[in-house]
Amino acid sequence: MQSLPRSAVRLLPGPFLDAQATALEYLLSLDTDRLLAPLRREAGLPAVAESYGNWENSGLDGHTLGHALSGAALMSAVTDDPRPKAMVEQLVKGVVECQDALGTGYAGGIPDGVRLWQRVAAGQVERDSFELGGAWVPWYNLHKLFAGLLDAHRHTGSHLALTAVRRLADWWDQAAAGMDDDTHEAMLRTEFGGMCEALADLADITGTGRYAALARRFLDQSLLHPLREHRDVLDGMHANTQIAKVVGYQRLGEVVDDPGLRDAARFFWQTMTRHRTFSFGGNSVREHLHPRDDFTSALQSPEGPETCNTYNMLKLSRALFLEEPDAEVLDHYERATLNHILSSLHPNGGLVYFTPVRPGHYRVVSTPHNCFWCCVGTGLENHAKYGELVYTTEGSEVFVNLFIASRLSLPEHNLVLEQAGTAPYDDEVTLVVREAPATPVAIHIRVPGWHEGTPQVRINGVARTEDGPAPLTTRHGAAGGQSLTYVRLERQWREGDTITVRLRPRISAELLPDGSPWVSFRYGPTVLAAESDRNDLVGHFADDSRMGHVADGPLRPLEHLPIVLTGSSSDPAAGVRRLAPDRLAFALENVDARPGESVTLVPFAGIHDSRYHLYFPLAEPERLQERRAELRAADEAALALHDRTIDAVAAGEQQPESDHRFEGQDTWSGLTDGLRWRAATGWWSYRLTNPDGTATGLQVVHLSDGSAGPTRVLVDGHVLDTLTPLPHPEGEETSQVLPLDADRPAGPVEIRFEAVGPATTIRLRNVRLVR
Repeated sequence: MQSLPRSAVRLLPGPFLDAQATALEYLLSLDTDRLLAPLRREAGLPAVAESYGNWENSGLDGHTLGHALSGAALMSAVTDDPRPKAMVEQLVKGVVECQDALGTGYAGGIPDGVRLWQRVAAGQVERDSFELGGAWVPWYNLHKLFAGLLDAHRHTGSHLALTAVRRLADWWDQAAAGMDDDTHEAMLRTEFGGMCEALADLADITGTGRYAALARRFLDQSLLHPLREHRDVLDGMHANTQIAKVVGYQRLGEVVDDPGLRDAARFFWQTMTRHRTFSFGGNSVREHLHPRDDFTSALQSPEGPETCNTYNMLKLSRALFLEEPDAEVLDHYERATLNHILSSLHPNGGLVYFTPVRPGHYRVVSTPHNCFWCCVGTGLENHAKYGELVYTTEGSEVFVNLFIASRLSLPEHNLVLEQAGTAPYDDEVTLVVREAPATPVAIHIRVPGWHEGTPQVRINGVARTEDGPAPLTTRHGAAGGQSLTYVRLERQWREGDTITVRLRPRISAELLPDGSPWVSFRYGPTVLAAESDRNDLVGHFADDSRMGHVADGPLRPLEHLPIVLTGSSSDPAAGVRRLAPDRLAFALENVDARPGESVTLVPFAGIHDSRYHLYFPLAEPERLQERRAELRAADEAALALHDRTIDAVAAGEQQPESDHRFEGQDTWSGLTDGLRWRAATGWWSYRLTNPDGTATGLQVVHLSDGSAGPTRVLVDGHVLDTLTPLPHPEGEETSQVLPLDADRPAGPVEIRFEAVGPATTIRLRNVRLVR
């Protein structure tokens, strides 16, 4: 399949065009001088504007600039609005001015970045999962600039952007020339974003093998090796770190024609989508991949799938589909786009970081000029990409892959095709030929797996029966994948010819990937959910605090959920009934709910400013009370701990640690049976908050470890206690609550763990202030 230039597709009225327009205004509201401020500061140039706050002035300074470049370049290509291109030109000019000031080709907003990269290039790689040389994921940050400049060249034709990104790559090529491969590989323990992909792109654009060699150094063999062997080692890993790596495997595999890299990427994709992905297309909990056979943590946590993960999974899906069309890949792309990405943008602007899977919880929305999370950055790009796979071509033949209202313009074939209707919001899709080529052309229309029955196709109002039913063609999928089916219509098209396709989406039920008794419902590709109450939406519209992206309002008890009743062999979807033919709303009838309570399911993408239920517990009627008791027992401890918690850090997990001002020396994070932890032969610390002064204790949870020695715990520089490891079985969790002074004042609290003697500390799992 061949992709099309972004400019070949324009969205037409419908939910996707609405989202694109909202996202464009959000993007254009950003001040280019403020985006450039961190780069100007690091280049020694006079300040012309104050840097944005939040993540933009607390260690990840400048990362939003790269996303804004990509978003504006994409919006320039997919709209007729001149403003995004002007934004691109201003940003590229500003980057080049910073490069000129430094004179090395480098530019970036990373605090003290020039000296940081000098230390790194010299082999001083004090590395952890998210810190490198004391900086917060500097390669992740710098990758955004690489990608933004590449997009500026690719989508707006900016030669200056290409020159700038080449200078940036040449800077690192020269700086890293003396780094041995082991040191460079060790550096990759710290999240480095899509550097492999960006350098492979640059190699492809310029035809320069030196950039492909640079890309190879960013492969990260620790993940690539097991994927080559088709081994799933993902439990407990930071999800988006791995997805971005694999996008690079696929891209470099395309550029240098390495089938092994592409096979590893496809195996990863299959592992993620088949075993680690929720019905709406997202994955992970608290940014990490929980054990594939136990989704319990996702049902308990207010921190569900991260939007950035799906952004990168869509990149990978698009690449795999174009390489080898596959129904499974396209189905995932469609579902993730229609549900997770479309729902991640608030109708009034604002973007979502976490989408909790926990029933009865809610999502937090960013506010412009206050929130500069990673998912705000990728959100600046996401909503300019809706047209990228709607159509593809093979020679002169056109393939309609997705049902999104849009116009396709192929001037080289004298073809303009308009698609009206967006499935499944519209159950009829109409294609109108606005300009027709002089010779016959085949138009292939996808028959999705969620469609019931034989496709009903009409041309100019006449059923396609004169030569028999509309011919179906099959495209065989990749090894282990699924075949695609299209209706093939070839004729001498005339201006005004109209193709009408009647779609019949089926209602289906889907269990969690671990097979546990929780069910989600879909109407065609659209995931259905039930709105819950709108109370206690604490922090619903986020402020600029570091933890503002987490919905930390009260959790609703699971035991009161409506339970879907099903027999041992019945389909849970049998109890879902559409309420009216003119609206997408469904009654969930086979449920046990509280008296007077009914359950109405609607498209999840349309639910905003409310709590919601994506998944429902399942039970056979005779086990109903037993199931409620199970839900109550599983939830009691978690609810009690949540209510007692003032602030907490999950040790070894990237975002919680960085959000709590992690510092340390001779410390590292690790993974045991899918559980993350942190230990040290030196020390590390966090800064927790005790806003109202009600903390009475410090709960410490750690894993038993035969090699661990005593660990000193300090609070605000004073020794609170010394923990001595207990002789429990290896890897068993131990929880201790250390009393705090009753007269502790309100405000920040520094918690420090340090080794006593030569042995390592305990393996800390989490620490929390409790009342």
